[in-house]
Amino acid sequence: MNIGIIGSGNIGGALGRLWATAGHTVCFGSRHPDRLDELVRQAGDNARAGTNEEAAEFGEVILEAIPFHAIPQLPAEKLAGKVVLSAANYYPSRDGEIDLGGQTQSEWVASHLPGARLVKAFNMMQAGVMEQLADGAGTPGLTIFIAGDDDEAKQMAQRLVEDVKFTPIDVGSLADSHVFQATDAPLYDVQLSPEEARQRLAQL
Repeated sequence: MNIGIIGSGNIGGALGRLWATAGHTVCFGSRHPDRLDELVRQAGDNARAGTNEEAAEFGEVILEAIPFHAIPQLPAEKLAGKVVLSAANYYPSRDGEIDLGGQTQSEWVASHLPGARLVKAFNMMQAGVMEQLADGAGTPGLTIFIAGDDDEAKQMAQRLVEDVKFTPIDVGSLADSHVFQATDAPLYDVQLSPEEARQRLAQL
């Protein structure tokens, strides 16, 4: 599968390396693709670099891993109809005050990407955990929560989560998952086995 990554920093870089190792073809997108030579070298023959627009065109699936305030700058017209995995989190101290208009963070992202098949994923784990796996260390099988309103898109996301050595657990729609996936939620930045995750979800 062709995967375009918009935001090739710690999270995007680590996941891109893992997907390339798993046999997918990755285009790392950046405003400065010329600075990604080392990342592409680490990812191997299945990876290349390009602009964010080129990554958006290239990917059958897109990973968005950019600061929350930059979401309106995404090339929305190139993402329409595509599965978009959104790892963005809203941090007011970094992103400034943003009026979400009564929406959850995920719904707000979706409102800026009309026609995209948005799945929230990879937003609740520190990049260092993903980087350890990309470096051949770490603990495989930890939980990644996913949410979305398109069942087929979520199924594709689940497969891609498994391809990078995590275990996907579906926590519902973009609206209902806020209690689990927000940065102030009790499960944020907690490393859980699938069994532990299901127990915690049941308690919540």
